[in-house]
Amino acid sequence: MEILTASFQVIFERIVDYTIGAVGRQMGYLICYKKNVDNLRSEVVDLKVAKNAVQQKVDAAQKNVEEIEVEVQGWLTSVEEITVKAQKFFEEEGQVKLKCCNGRCFNLKTRYQLGRRAHKLELAVKDIKDKGTFKTVGHRVPIPGGTTISTKGYEDFESRKLIFDGVMEALTDDNIRTIGVCGMGGSGKTMLVGKIATQAKEDKSFERVVTVVVSQTPNLKQIQKDIAKDLELKFQDEDTDFQKAYLLRERLKKEKILFIIDDIWNKIDLEAHGISFGDDHKGSKLLLTSRFRDVLATDMDAQEIFYVGVLSNDEAKYLFSKIVGDLAKKLNLQSTMVEVVKECAGLPIAITTVANALKNQKNPSVWKDALRQLKLADPMDIKEMHNKVYQSIKLSYNFLTEEAQSLFLFCSLFEEDMVIPIALLWRILVGFFQDVYTMEEVRNRVHRLVESLKDSCLLLEGNGSGSFKMHDVIRDVAIYIADKDKEMLTIRSSNDSEKWSNMKNLKESIGIALFDVKFSDLPKRLEFPQLNFILLGCKGNSLAIPNHFFEGVKELKILVLFEARISLPSSLSSLHNLQTLVLRKCELEDVAIIGELKNLKALTLSGSNIKQLPIEIGQLTHLQLLDLKRCTRLVVIPPNVLSNLKRLEELYMKSSFNQWQVDGESTERNNTRVSELDYLSLLTTLCIHIPNAKILPKALFFEKLERYEILIGNNWDWDWDSDSDSDSDDEFEISRMVKLELDKSFQVEEGIKILLKRCEYLDLAPGEGIENIIYEVDKEGFPQLKHLYVRNSTEIQYIINLMGVQCVVFPLLEFLSLDNMINLEKICHDHDQLAMGSFHSLKKLEVSNCDGLIFVFSLTMLGCFSQLQEIVIKNCKIMRAIVAKERKHEIQVDDITDDMKTNSMDFSQLSSLTLRNLPNLMGFYSDVDSQLLFNEKVSLKYDIFY
Repeated sequence: MEILTASFQVIFERIVDYTIGAVGRQMGYLICYKKNVDNLRSEVVDLKVAKNAVQQKVDAAQKNVEEIEVEVQGWLTSVEEITVKAQKFFEEEGQVKLKCCNGRCFNLKTRYQLGRRAHKLELAVKDIKDKGTFKTVGHRVPIPGGTTISTKGYEDFESRKLIFDGVMEALTDDNIRTIGVCGMGGSGKTMLVGKIATQAKEDKSFERVVTVVVSQTPNLKQIQKDIAKDLELKFQDEDTDFQKAYLLRERLKKEKILFIIDDIWNKIDLEAHGISFGDDHKGSKLLLTSRFRDVLATDMDAQEIFYVGVLSNDEAKYLFSKIVGDLAKKLNLQSTMVEVVKECAGLPIAITTVANALKNQKNPSVWKDALRQLKLADPMDIKEMHNKVYQSIKLSYNFLTEEAQSLFLFCSLFEEDMVIPIALLWRILVGFFQDVYTMEEVRNRVHRLVESLKDSCLLLEGNGSGSFKMHDVIRDVAIYIADKDKEMLTIRSSNDSEKWSNMKNLKESIGIALFDVKFSDLPKRLEFPQLNFILLGCKGNSLAIPNHFFEGVKELKILVLFEARISLPSSLSSLHNLQTLVLRKCELEDVAIIGELKNLKALTLSGSNIKQLPIEIGQLTHLQLLDLKRCTRLVVIPPNVLSNLKRLEELYMKSSFNQWQVDGESTERNNTRVSELDYLSLLTTLCIHIPNAKILPKALFFEKLERYEILIGNNWDWDWDSDSDSDSDDEFEISRMVKLELDKSFQVEEGIKILLKRCEYLDLAPGEGIENIIYEVDKEGFPQLKHLYVRNSTEIQYIINLMGVQCVVFPLLEFLSLDNMINLEKICHDHDQLAMGSFHSLKKLEVSNCDGLIFVFSLTMLGCFSQLQEIVIKNCKIMRAIVAKERKHEIQVDDITDDMKTNSMDFSQLSSLTLRNLPNLMGFYSDVDSQLLFNEKVSLKYDIFY
């Protein structure tokens, strides 16, 4: 009985404690109502700060083409939902206060309910905020399929359709694992397979399509690495060859893959590198192309082989006529055209090259002479190449100017299938032309010649307009011509023994290209008295070029080394006529000897590992170009090196040195000062980062620049992918770019004003004291600006304040982005003065995280924005409308007057509209009678939006 009594007592006490605690909590909701509401308000503010920080990272990741993590997206959704609930609570609480005379007549029930809801919401908001810490917000999604085969110009001819259908059927046959496509060079195998790959992707018959190009001298380890990257498989540095092959083999079992291996010349041991499809590979297939049927059948065990032959006469005539148009008919040369087509022997590459050579030739004699050249028999020793292919390409070559011919042959010296950046090519060719003297002239000449070669179909498009590549068949012909006619020797590898052994006999050669060779295999000394240029590509970890290697090439003008680990030989100093030196992506021990090359005009060290630019570089008084981009370890440039380069025209320091000496600051190193640039009176092109805006060069220096990418401020980074191998970004697609951290203390600098007046791309982070862009930052309306980003400002009220400004503003602006401008009230203040022509070229507008912005456009401004094609508005909490009528002291978004009803808002060019997280949005242009996003006043091109 005592035990029962004791147990009951314990239970009773716990019930009492719980009851008192519960009652206490309920009373707390009543007593602490105001505290609970204030706490909720504070937590909501903290959540907003956390959300903005994450959203900025998300926006940056999206611009970097990253996919946002699912948990981050979920968190942002939770933030939006809880924020809406909190906002609704505050509105309801405010209405209750108004009804009760500012809260003096709160009844106890209402006070209790509000206090309880505030407390519950506070806990929910805090819980979500505490979960908002993410190590990363996104990840890069691999580009599906790796190498993409271009199908531009593909014609669905009957002769090709039969092969296409046959291969597609074989891909569905479970008994066939390896399929081959063979045909002579220039027959269109690769383009046909590219079309098959495109169809397979559209049909979704494979989970993934992977394409690699093997070529004549394959680097199988690099190909294995590229395949792994396409499959999102990461090798570790310590992985052995066996382990890499095992990992790749296991990875290939995970998906049904169409594996395309293009341009096989000899047997390849795919199994040894982990590329194999056994019975456990889920229906994956190998699709191989080669010029050689026996390679496919015997060496690669293809179970079914399709032969790509020549086009029929009708197909050939159609393809030729499509390129030349009705020119032959106008010149009464139909019979000549038929014979020309016949001489092309139905080979697509021959037809397209000849047709493109003749398409603008209006003299009948030219056509007849072309026919005569095509009929000439020419002994050929190019493996597996039809004579007609050689003759057609040679004909196109003959139509070129002598200068274009030389450039065409020079381009053949680069590695097979290499995408060649034009920016790299013209840097190499300083000293190549006889009548050009400035870097601008060299650049323009090379661009013009490359375009003419593309027009002749002798060069193909690369990765955009800044690069190109050469079809392997055309390259073979170019190498043959260069070998026989121009004494340019291309040694593809150390195994190219015949050419290698004859090097000593080729005294008249003017150029040599050696790729995939070991420097230890090089001769001790070259004896080529006429040699003008050398291109060297390293194989393996070669550490030394023979010390006397360059002593017999005293006339050398161009020297290029790619991806080498070397110490420069002492014989380099004997090259007194050298004008161009390119050491691209090289690991260099010491480059001081370069200072001996007194006639050097262009020095490129891009991507090298140098930590210090030696003081001897200051002796290069004829230097016109210095390229140090992506020298990420470069931290020392001694004083007076740059200022001594009096003839320098172009200086590239992108993702490179930025440790400029500042007067009065003590540092570990004695470095160059930005003021040394003032001595470079001929400088026209500059890529540079100046972390401290107080040490800018003089204003006169900026006036001379024609091209520039300049970062001013400590918090900027270059937009650069460290894995990128492209030089095309230096071609200045946007000629004048500035990223600027600006505040009142130095906005009046004349140099800053000159940069802003002439720049085309401006990324602006306004600091203290800046309240508007036009008037305070620039009073002339940014006459040349095309892209404007304004971000992270706490004080900007207006982008444009037209008080006292009469000029046209942003006449050429194409893109405007406003982000995280928490105090922004309007884009344009006093817009009645907005001059005709302002914003006339604007195509895209982005506005995000601008919580003080109620509307985007005033009704009276709309005429300036009629060219808009894309609008993105997101995360603007109080925005009520995209378009509003603005009165002197108020914003009207819900009262449409009679005169407004007669006007239509013309957005007829708009093709994309994104509206996201705008909780108070009433409509594009709202009125009290409609809950629709758009009404009859809004004229649009499309009615589908994302």
